[in-house]
Amino acid sequence: MPETDNSLPQPAQLPSALTSISIAEDLAPMLDVHAPHQPTHTWRDFFIHIATIVVGLLIAVALEQTLEAFHRHHQSYAARAAIESELLKNLQYIKENEQHLAEQQRLLQQDLQTVESSMPDAEAIPARQYKWYLQKPQNAAWTSAKVNGSLALIAPSEIAKASYFHETEEADNSIAYSYFTDMDSASALIDDARSSGSLTPAVRQ
Repeated sequence: MPETDNSLPQPAQLPSALTSISIAEDLAPMLDVHAPHQPTHTWRDFFIHIATIVVGLLIAVALEQTLEAFHRHHQSYAARAAIESELLKNLQYIKENEQHLAEQQRLLQQDLQTVESSMPDAEAIPARQYKWYLQKPQNAAWTSAKVNGSLALIAPSEIAKASYFHETEEADNSIAYSYFTDMDSASALIDDARSSGSLTPAVRQ
């Protein structure tokens, strides 16, 4: 009697195998594609898109203006501090210059007395003293603030003293120049008299 091959599915087992395959196919995940519920391009979508762009631009402009305002505030604060520091230094220079001018005025008075006296030239020439020492006020911070525009960011009431000082200083430049010129001319005449050893009437005049 021939032997039966048990490795092949028996007829009675075939329906059961087909049933297993069907169940496996039912359990496999399936991609379910649905049609869109609304159109993809409508006027509503268009206006929402435009509104988003506009809001983004407004935010960018607001941030830029805020940063610019902070920059201007910092720039004006730095300029104000520099001008104030410079003004305090100039006030100190003015006090020192007043002291130097008082000393120079005393020496010039002595020189006038020497010229008007009958003192011999050999004694009068060494006694004559013409010298000056004045410190020029600083204006670097003021000029820089005018050039870079930060001066316009400061309220006039906050820099009124500095403005008055620099305007007065500019007006006094011609007077100071004339004074320095006269002192230099007198010093040159005395140096020439020391070389020649004589103080002529023209030089005395």
